[in-house]
Amino acid sequence: MNKQDFLNELNQRLELLDPRERRELLSDYQEHFRNGLAEGKSEEQIVFDLGTPEEIATDILSERDIKEEPVENDYYYVPRKNYNSDRSKGKQILIGVGLFFLDVCLIIPILISLWALSISLWVTVGACLVSPVLLGVGLIFGMGYEMYQLFVSIGLVGFGLMLLLVASLLFQFVKKATIRIIQWHKYAVKGGGENA
Repeated sequence: MNKQDFLNELNQRLELLDPRERRELLSDYQEHFRNGLAEGKSEEQIVFDLGTPEEIATDILSERDIKEEPVENDYYYVPRKNYNSDRSKGKQILIGVGLFFLDVCLIIPILISLWALSISLWVTVGACLVSPVLLGVGLIFGMGYEMYQLFVSIGLVGFGLMLLLVASLLFQFVKKATIRIIQWHKYAVKGGGENA
């Protein structure tokens, strides 16, 4: 076990402590490593001299009358560098060109179709809900009136109310999809991390 593995496991096992006290303890153990390395010891030898993180954490928590929760699996955190965060301008341009062709061939036609469907649903909902008004306007201007027109108008209002839910859900879906695609493009070109 090296220094980083040791400190990560100790940090995890001391999670029940106050964060400030835990930082101080970890700082003390980092000092042990600095001193040991200055004396010419290896990290593994220093870990062997200190003991296991489990034993140390048990001692520290028992001194403070804190009951330790059992840890089923050993967990070691290994920090990894974000390789996407430092993309060169050349890579960004190549990715941008690739995304452009993907957009032209696939994404833009699908989004246009979804937006057109959403708008047409809203127009249909509006027309269905306005049908009684159009019937009333027709009566005011002296058009002929048949009883079936009233029932058709009421049926269209009911159909419009049912479509209202579908139109609303579709609009929310298309809006979120468009925003996520834009964010994905930004992430893909910039490389995520701090640059996105």
